[in-house]
Amino acid sequence: MIHLLEVSILAFLDSHWLILSFLAPMFWALVNMIDVYFVDGVYADELEGTIIMGIFQAIPCLFLMFFLKIEFSQLFNFNSANGQLFFEPMILWALLGGLLFNLSFYFYYKALFHHNDVGLVQILWGLSIVAVPFLAFVLFREKLPVYSYLGMAITLLGGVVLSFHKGIKKGTLKRYLFIMISAIVFFSLSMVLENKAYNVIDARGWGNQGFLLVFLCFNLGALLSSIILLLVSRKNPWPLIKKYYKVFILGEGITFLGNLSSQRALSVAPSVSYVATIEAFVPVFVLIFSLLIVVIAKIFNTKFSVIKKIYQDQLQGVSLKIVAIIIMAIGIYIISN
Repeated sequence: MIHLLEVSILAFLDSHWLILSFLAPMFWALVNMIDVYFVDGVYADELEGTIIMGIFQAIPCLFLMFFLKIEFSQLFNFNSANGQLFFEPMILWALLGGLLFNLSFYFYYKALFHHNDVGLVQILWGLSIVAVPFLAFVLFREKLPVYSYLGMAITLLGGVVLSFHKGIKKGTLKRYLFIMISAIVFFSLSMVLENKAYNVIDARGWGNQGFLLVFLCFNLGALLSSIILLLVSRKNPWPLIKKYYKVFILGEGITFLGNLSSQRALSVAPSVSYVATIEAFVPVFVLIFSLLIVVIAKIFNTKFSVIKKIYQDQLQGVSLKIVAIIIMAIGIYIISN
């Protein structure tokens, strides 16, 4: 009975990719709320945050390997008779996608250390709406209907509206944009490469096992990037991990759910560009969660006074953020019809 329910839920989500896509920004917004706290007084710098995030990808790697049943010979095979080596190309796409995904968060943390407003960072990250379809066309010649590009443009307009908020200094916005360009490029490339990996593996007819394999390689790529950064920087994150391991496990557990939703959406959605557009809704959930935290902080005034101050910063320019949300929703409606 439980297995039947699980299969039914997965089938429903796979056939309703729009709902699946919205799960990712919801989970990532929860992680962003934790990041606001850690950037404000726990992480020493952006490098530390990136390294710790990638290290914890070892947990989903071990978890996914337990369920993976694909034989090694199906991925690598050497024919001694003719000297030919077979290598499954999607492994490279997936690994590189995971590596770029984790590196994009270096610039995400760098922006937060510059000014701790995760809502603003995420709205600027929404520029991936432009980058993803451009890269998908340049690398793999993906073309979409005209109305899809119109919907993306309207959704992007919702993010542009924020720049008119009087409380945001133009210099701050420009510096944010300069920092976030690298994050946008790495993140967008990651999405396009992962989508390519899922398309390749789908042609093999491996079903859910194929998805698990690509998702495993994605997490391995993220882990690999942190190992490289750890060796190059010679940082020692272990004392911090030991002190806050419970919060890190919670945060990375939510990150895993966000990554799982995003990767599954990439594997079943009509286009990677559609998924990128919907994931621009992270600031919407950041705004909602920030509002809830501030309300709770008011109820428990003495206990959560510090937390209240941190998350009130996320509500700056709330009126224009709401206008941006409405405009973005119109864009999504056009894309989905």
